[in-house]
Amino acid sequence: MGKARFYFALWMAKLSKPALKITGHQGTNFPGEVALKICPDFLAQIAKPKMIVGITGTNGKTTCTNMIIDILEASGKRVLSNREGANINSGIATALVNGTTAFNKAMYDTAVFEIDERSSKRILPYVQPDYMLITNLFRDSIQRNAHAEYIAQFISDNMPKKTKLILNADDLISAGVAPKNNRVYFGIEEMESDVKDCINKINDIQICPVCSGELVYDYRRYHHIGRAHCKDCGFHSPNYDYAASEVDFYNMTMLVSDKGGEMEY
Repeated sequence: MGKARFYFALWMAKLSKPALKITGHQGTNFPGEVALKICPDFLAQIAKPKMIVGITGTNGKTTCTNMIIDILEASGKRVLSNREGANINSGIATALVNGTTAFNKAMYDTAVFEIDERSSKRILPYVQPDYMLITNLFRDSIQRNAHAEYIAQFISDNMPKKTKLILNADDLISAGVAPKNNRVYFGIEEMESDVKDCINKINDIQICPVCSGELVYDYRRYHHIGRAHCKDCGFHSPNYDYAASEVDFYNMTMLVSDKGGEMEY
């Protein structure tokens, strides 16, 4: 009954879309909810694009998702996405329903999905992104997420081994996610507005993740975002693979360099 249940779920999800339009509802989650209710392993069975990019984190994931989609579409690619922000498992299921035929053939080569960090357990093992961008991890929605390090571990435990990570080197919490995965780091070099001392009552990472010694911040942009090192064991923030500098907020420009030394505005 596995395949029969899956196809029944897929067809019911597709049939729900015109019904939603008639009633004036957008339906960014409902078709996926229908599919998952009928077939709990729907995400595992539905056809997927050849390349999948995932974006998660506490802040900025919707903005980053939309920017990546715009860049890919400007280069001529047709991109399947959940641009509306429905980023839990039912929202991802809805997007995949929209991107497949009634006979489960993928209609897109590329997908970009915003993924709720707390929902990763229900998404990542089945969708398995080729690339995963993590913007940052902060203490947020305490009753739901607890501490940021718990969410980092939660994501690590569910990250597919094949996924290449694109991580914020200025955030020591997200920079340590899934340490065995292939990865690159991005960040912003020191700015005039950065400070040396902590001006926040809360700092989500104050001790070294290697030896539990005290972390010393070389500079801090806000909260725990910045560059730090351990005075006991020598641990330090990851080196940049892609770095921004000369940030000009007035003209909306910055200088970007990769580890090969190439630069562009």
